[in-house]
Amino acid sequence: MTPVSAVMTADPITVSPQTPFKDIAESLTGNGISAVGVVDKTGALVGVVSEADLLPHLWEDPKPRRRDRRLARKATACTAKDLMTSPVVTIDAGDSLAVAAAKFARTGVRRLFVLRNGKPAGVLSRRDLVRVFTRGDADLEREVCDRIRQLSWGPDRVRVELRAGIVTVVGRVERRSDIDPVTRSISELSGVVEVRNRLDYVWNDVG
Repeated sequence: MTPVSAVMTADPITVSPQTPFKDIAESLTGNGISAVGVVDKTGALVGVVSEADLLPHLWEDPKPRRRDRRLARKATACTAKDLMTSPVVTIDAGDSLAVAAAKFARTGVRRLFVLRNGKPAGVLSRRDLVRVFTRGDADLEREVCDRIRQLSWGPDRVRVELRAGIVTVVGRVERRSDIDPVTRSISELSGVVEVRNRLDYVWNDVG
C-alpha cells in the first residue's frame, strides 16, 4: 500500500494568522504555489489561504449586499486570519492513495494538506495522484514480480504480463482462496491501472 507521504510535496509553506495580505501574495507567486497553510503558535493547522481567497480584493464593490458575506469579508481582509478558509480538508501521511482519491472525489478540493502527528507535513494535489500512473511499465513490472515472490509464488506457477499499467496475472495456484490475495496485493501498488486475474487453481477450498 503506497502511503500519501510517498507522493506528497513535503515541508509545506505556512504563515501565521497575523501574516499580512501582501506577504501571502508574495509567498504564493514567489514559490509558484496556489495555497499556504495557516498555523497557530503550537504549529497546528488552523486554515488555508489560496489564490481564490485573495481575488475578492479585486472586486469593484465588496459590499455584503452585493456579494456573499463570507467572500465580502475576504475582500477587505488584511491578514491571514480573515483571509483563510477553515476548517481545512486534511489527510494523514500514512493514509493510502486510495483514501486520498476518495477524499478528493467527495470534497471537490484541489489539494489536501497532509498531517503527521497533527502537524502539517506536506501537500497532496490531484496532479500528484495522476502522476502515479506515469510510472514506466518496466519499473512497475519489477515491483509486481517482487510482490508475487513475497506471496511465495515463483514464475513457474504465476506469471505477469504488464502493458500500459494493466497487469495480467496467469498461472495455476494450489487453492482457490489463494487467488484473491494476489489481486489485492498487486492492486495496492502505485501505478497499477487494473489487475486482470487469470489464475486457475488445483482445488476449491471456498465454500
